[in-house]
Amino acid sequence: MSWMLHHINVPALKVQETKAFLRDMIGLREGQWTYPDRPGELHHDEDSIAYFGTENRGLHVVRQVTSFASDNGFMHNPTVGGHFAISVPDLAAVRSRLDAAGVLYSDAGVYAMAGVHQIYVYDSSFNVIEVNQTVAPLPEATLEAQDSAAEIHIRQAAIPAQDIDASVTFFHELIGGDAPSVNADGAIFRSGDHAIRLTRVTSGYANGGSADPAAREPYFTLAVSDLEAIKARLDGAAIPNSGLINEPVDGKDSVFTHAPGMRLMAIVQG
Repeated sequence: MSWMLHHINVPALKVQETKAFLRDMIGLREGQWTYPDRPGELHHDEDSIAYFGTENRGLHVVRQVTSFASDNGFMHNPTVGGHFAISVPDLAAVRSRLDAAGVLYSDAGVYAMAGVHQIYVYDSSFNVIEVNQTVAPLPEATLEAQDSAAEIHIRQAAIPAQDIDASVTFFHELIGGDAPSVNADGAIFRSGDHAIRLTRVTSGYANGGSADPAAREPYFTLAVSDLEAIKARLDGAAIPNSGLINEPVDGKDSVFTHAPGMRLMAIVQG
Protein backbone atom coordinates (compact mmCIF):
# COMPACT_ATOMS: atom_id res chain seq x y z
CA MET A 1 0.00 0.00 0.00
CA SER A 2 1.30 3.45 -0.84
CA TRP A 3 1.49 6.12 1.86
CA MET A 4 3.21 9.43 2.40
CA LEU A 5 4.28 11.58 5.34
CA HIS A 6 1.65 14.31 5.29
CA HIS A 7 2.93 16.47 8.13
CA ILE A 8 4.89 16.60 11.34
CA ASN A 9 3.02 18.11 14.28
CA VAL A 10 5.75 19.65 16.42
CA PRO A 11 5.10 20.73 20.01
CA ALA A 12 6.72 24.05 20.91
CA LEU A 13 6.83 25.92 24.20
CA LYS A 14 7.13 29.26 22.40
CA VAL A 15 5.55 29.05 18.96
CA GLN A 16 6.71 32.50 17.82
CA GLU A 17 10.36 31.77 18.70
CA THR A 18 10.21 28.41 16.94
CA LYS A 19 8.61 30.04 13.90
CA ALA A 20 11.40 32.62 13.74
CA PHE A 21 14.03 29.86 14.00
CA LEU A 22 12.53 27.81 11.18
CA ARG A 23 12.16 30.93 9.03
CA ASP A 24 15.47 32.66 9.73
CA MET A 25 17.86 29.77 10.45
CA ILE A 26 16.42 26.94 8.32
CA GLY A 27 15.09 29.22 5.59
CA LEU A 28 11.50 27.97 5.49
CA ARG A 29 8.66 30.14 4.23
CA GLU A 30 5.36 30.27 6.09
CA GLY A 31 2.43 28.60 4.37
CA GLN A 32 -1.31 29.21 4.31
CA TRP A 33 -3.51 26.98 6.46
CA THR A 34 -6.83 26.06 4.86
CA TYR A 35 -9.68 25.34 7.27
CA PRO A 36 -12.83 23.29 6.62
CA ASP A 37 -16.20 25.00 6.66
CA ARG A 38 -16.85 23.81 10.21
CA PRO A 39 -13.58 23.50 12.10
CA GLY A 40 -13.31 21.88 15.50
CA GLU A 41 -12.05 23.54 18.68
CA LEU A 42 -8.50 24.06 17.44
CA HIS A 43 -7.30 26.85 19.74
CA HIS A 44 -5.52 28.43 16.77
CA ASP A 45 -4.06 31.89 17.17
CA GLU A 46 -0.65 33.45 16.48
CA ASP A 47 0.73 32.12 19.77
CA SER A 48 -0.52 28.55 19.29
CA ILE A 49 0.10 27.62 15.63
CA ALA A 50 2.71 28.25 12.95
CA TYR A 51 2.56 26.49 9.62
CA PHE A 52 5.20 25.79 7.00
CA GLY A 53 4.23 24.04 3.77
CA THR A 54 1.45 23.91 1.21
CA GLU A 55 -1.95 22.15 1.11
CA ASN A 56 -1.73 21.79 4.92
CA ARG A 57 1.22 19.42 4.44
CA GLY A 58 4.58 20.15 6.02
CA LEU A 59 5.27 21.31 9.58
CA HIS A 60 2.55 22.16 12.09
CA VAL A 61 4.21 23.92 15.02
CA VAL A 62 1.74 23.94 17.92
CA ARG A 63 1.34 24.95 21.52
CA GLN A 64 0.33 21.96 23.62
CA VAL A 65 -3.28 22.26 24.85
CA THR A 66 -4.17 19.93 27.70
CA SER A 67 -7.92 20.22 27.09
CA PHE A 68 -7.68 19.58 23.32
CA ALA A 69 -8.98 16.00 23.46
CA SER A 70 -11.96 16.75 25.70
CA ASP A 71 -12.76 19.93 23.78
CA ASN A 72 -13.17 17.87 20.61
CA GLY A 73 -14.55 14.62 22.04
CA PHE A 74 -11.36 12.63 21.31
CA MET A 75 -9.64 9.89 23.28
CA HIS A 76 -6.25 11.09 22.05
CA ASN A 77 -4.59 14.49 22.40
CA PRO A 78 -2.56 15.13 19.23
CA THR A 79 -1.00 18.34 20.60
CA VAL A 80 0.73 16.86 23.67
CA GLY A 81 4.04 15.36 22.59
CA GLY A 82 3.28 16.01 18.93
CA HIS A 83 2.85 13.36 16.25
CA PHE A 84 3.51 12.55 12.63
CA ALA A 85 0.73 12.08 10.09
CA ILE A 86 0.56 9.42 7.39
CA SER A 87 -1.69 9.87 4.36
CA VAL A 88 -3.19 6.68 2.96
CA PRO A 89 -5.41 6.01 -0.06
CA ASP A 90 -8.03 4.03 1.91
CA LEU A 91 -8.62 5.23 5.45
CA ALA A 92 -11.71 3.04 5.80
CA ALA A 93 -9.54 -0.06 5.35
CA VAL A 94 -7.19 1.12 8.11
CA ARG A 95 -10.13 1.72 10.42
CA SER A 96 -11.50 -1.75 9.67
CA ARG A 97 -8.19 -3.36 10.61
CA LEU A 98 -7.98 -1.32 13.82
CA ASP A 99 -11.57 -2.30 14.67
CA ALA A 100 -10.85 -5.97 14.06
CA ALA A 101 -7.79 -5.80 16.31
CA GLY A 102 -9.70 -3.96 19.05
CA VAL A 103 -7.46 -0.89 18.79
CA LEU A 104 -9.22 2.28 19.88
CA TYR A 105 -8.85 5.43 17.80
CA SER A 106 -10.29 8.93 17.66
CA ASP A 107 -12.17 9.54 14.42
CA ALA A 108 -11.91 13.30 13.99
CA GLY A 109 -13.52 13.42 10.56
CA VAL A 110 -12.79 16.59 8.57
CA TYR A 111 -12.24 19.00 11.45
CA ALA A 112 -8.89 20.83 11.11
CA MET A 113 -7.80 20.80 7.46
CA ALA A 114 -10.10 21.34 4.50
CA GLY A 115 -10.84 18.08 2.70
CA VAL A 116 -8.73 15.85 4.98
CA HIS A 117 -10.32 13.10 7.10
CA GLN A 118 -8.16 12.42 10.18
CA ILE A 119 -7.96 9.72 12.82
CA TYR A 120 -5.60 9.46 15.80
CA VAL A 121 -4.33 6.24 17.32
CA TYR A 122 -1.64 5.08 19.75
CA ASP A 123 1.07 2.87 18.34
CA SER A 124 2.42 0.03 20.47
CA SER A 125 4.74 2.44 22.32
CA PHE A 126 1.91 4.91 22.97
CA ASN A 127 3.06 7.49 20.48
CA VAL A 128 0.13 9.34 18.95
CA ILE A 129 0.00 8.61 15.22
CA GLU A 130 -2.32 10.38 12.79
CA VAL A 131 -3.61 8.55 9.73
CA ASN A 132 -5.51 10.60 7.19
CA GLN A 133 -6.95 10.62 3.70
CA THR A 134 -7.65 13.50 1.35
CA VAL A 135 -11.36 13.21 0.59
CA ALA A 136 -11.83 16.56 -1.18
CA PRO A 137 -8.80 18.17 -2.88
CA LEU A 138 -8.44 21.91 -2.47
CA PRO A 139 -10.04 24.00 -5.23
CA GLU A 140 -7.73 25.27 -7.94
CA ALA A 141 -8.30 28.88 -6.89
CA THR A 142 -7.09 28.05 -3.37
CA LEU A 143 -4.05 26.23 -4.69
CA GLU A 144 -3.16 29.11 -6.99
CA ALA A 145 -3.28 31.50 -4.03
CA GLN A 146 -0.74 29.44 -2.10
CA ASP A 147 2.93 30.25 -2.51
CA SER A 148 4.68 27.27 -4.10
CA ALA A 149 7.96 28.50 -2.58
CA ALA A 150 6.52 27.52 0.82
CA GLU A 151 6.65 23.82 -0.09
CA ILE A 152 8.97 21.81 2.13
CA HIS A 153 10.32 18.29 1.79
CA ILE A 154 9.90 15.94 4.74
CA ARG A 155 12.08 12.86 4.33
CA GLN A 156 11.72 10.97 7.59
CA ALA A 157 9.88 10.65 10.87
CA ALA A 158 11.80 8.76 13.56
CA ILE A 159 10.44 7.50 16.88
CA PRO A 160 11.92 5.27 19.59
CA ALA A 161 10.04 1.99 20.02
CA GLN A 162 9.78 0.05 23.28
CA ASP A 163 9.13 -3.19 21.38
CA ILE A 164 10.34 -3.28 17.78
CA ASP A 165 8.39 -6.42 16.88
CA ALA A 166 5.13 -4.98 18.21
CA SER A 167 5.79 -1.66 16.43
CA VAL A 168 6.52 -3.43 13.14
CA THR A 169 3.25 -5.36 13.50
CA PHE A 170 1.35 -2.12 14.13
CA PHE A 171 2.70 -0.22 11.12
CA HIS A 172 2.79 -3.22 8.78
CA GLU A 173 -0.39 -5.12 9.58
CA LEU A 174 -2.70 -2.44 10.96
CA ILE A 175 -1.65 0.72 9.17
CA GLY A 176 -0.73 -1.22 6.03
CA GLY A 177 2.85 -0.27 5.23
CA ASP A 178 4.98 -2.60 3.12
CA ALA A 179 7.34 -4.93 4.98
CA PRO A 180 10.18 -2.91 6.54
CA SER A 181 13.89 -3.51 6.60
CA VAL A 182 14.88 -4.65 10.10
CA ASN A 183 18.32 -4.57 11.71
CA ALA A 184 19.88 -4.48 15.15
CA ASP A 185 19.02 -0.79 15.55
CA GLY A 186 15.33 -1.07 14.64
CA ALA A 187 13.20 -0.99 11.50
CA ILE A 188 12.64 1.33 8.54
CA PHE A 189 9.44 1.59 6.50
CA ARG A 190 9.79 3.27 3.11
CA SER A 191 7.40 4.70 0.57
CA GLY A 192 9.02 6.61 -2.29
CA ASP A 193 11.41 9.11 -0.71
CA HIS A 194 9.61 9.03 2.66
CA ALA A 195 10.67 6.87 5.60
CA ILE A 196 9.38 6.00 9.06
CA ARG A 197 12.21 4.90 11.34
CA LEU A 198 11.58 2.86 14.49
CA THR A 199 14.58 2.72 16.79
CA ARG A 200 15.29 0.49 19.74
CA VAL A 201 15.29 2.44 22.98
CA THR A 202 18.75 2.65 24.53
CA SER A 203 20.16 4.56 27.48
CA GLY A 204 22.93 6.15 25.42
CA TYR A 205 25.48 5.12 28.06
CA ALA A 206 26.26 1.45 27.39
CA ASN A 207 28.27 2.29 24.29
CA GLY A 208 29.86 5.43 25.68
CA GLY A 209 27.04 7.70 24.56
CA SER A 210 25.36 6.84 21.29
CA ALA A 211 25.79 9.49 18.59
CA ASP A 212 22.46 8.42 17.13
CA PRO A 213 19.86 10.84 18.57
CA ALA A 214 16.91 8.57 17.72
CA ALA A 215 18.04 6.17 20.42
CA ARG A 216 16.61 8.65 22.91
CA GLU A 217 14.06 10.97 21.32
CA PRO A 218 11.86 11.44 18.25
CA TYR A 219 13.03 13.58 15.38
CA PHE A 220 12.10 14.48 11.83
CA THR A 221 14.22 15.12 8.76
CA LEU A 222 13.86 17.90 6.20
CA ALA A 223 15.67 17.89 2.85
CA VAL A 224 17.18 21.19 1.74
CA SER A 225 19.12 22.44 -1.26
CA ASP A 226 21.98 24.15 0.63
CA LEU A 227 22.91 22.40 3.87
CA GLU A 228 26.21 24.29 4.19
CA ALA A 229 24.40 27.65 4.24
CA ILE A 230 22.08 26.48 7.02
CA LYS A 231 25.00 25.19 9.07
CA ALA A 232 26.77 28.53 8.62
CA ARG A 233 23.71 30.38 9.93
CA LEU A 234 23.44 28.04 12.92
CA ASP A 235 27.13 28.47 13.72
CA GLY A 236 26.96 32.23 13.22
CA ALA A 237 24.10 32.43 15.72
CA ALA A 238 25.93 30.10 18.17
CA ILE A 239 23.09 27.56 17.99
CA PRO A 240 24.31 24.11 19.10
CA ASN A 241 24.28 21.51 16.34
CA SER A 242 25.87 18.19 15.48
CA GLY A 243 28.05 19.44 12.66
CA LEU A 244 27.99 17.46 9.43
CA ILE A 245 27.32 13.79 10.14
CA ASN A 246 25.87 10.88 8.21
CA GLU A 247 22.10 10.73 8.35
CA PRO A 248 21.30 7.27 9.82
CA VAL A 249 18.80 6.07 7.18
CA ASP A 250 20.37 7.04 3.85
CA GLY A 251 23.90 8.03 4.88
CA LYS A 252 23.72 11.56 3.47
CA ASP A 253 25.33 14.64 5.01
CA SER A 254 23.04 16.06 7.66
CA VAL A 255 22.96 18.39 10.65
CA PHE A 256 20.99 17.71 13.83
CA THR A 257 19.80 20.61 15.98
CA HIS A 258 17.01 21.69 18.33
CA ALA A 259 14.82 24.66 17.60
CA PRO A 260 13.90 26.79 20.65
CA GLY A 261 11.59 24.80 22.91
CA MET A 262 11.16 22.19 20.21
CA ARG A 263 12.14 18.61 19.59
CA LEU A 264 15.16 17.44 17.67
CA MET A 265 15.26 17.92 13.91
CA ALA A 266 17.67 16.88 11.17
CA ILE A 267 18.43 18.82 8.01
CA VAL A 268 19.76 16.71 5.15
CA GLN A 269 21.24 17.65 1.80
CA GLY A 270 18.55 16.65 -0.67
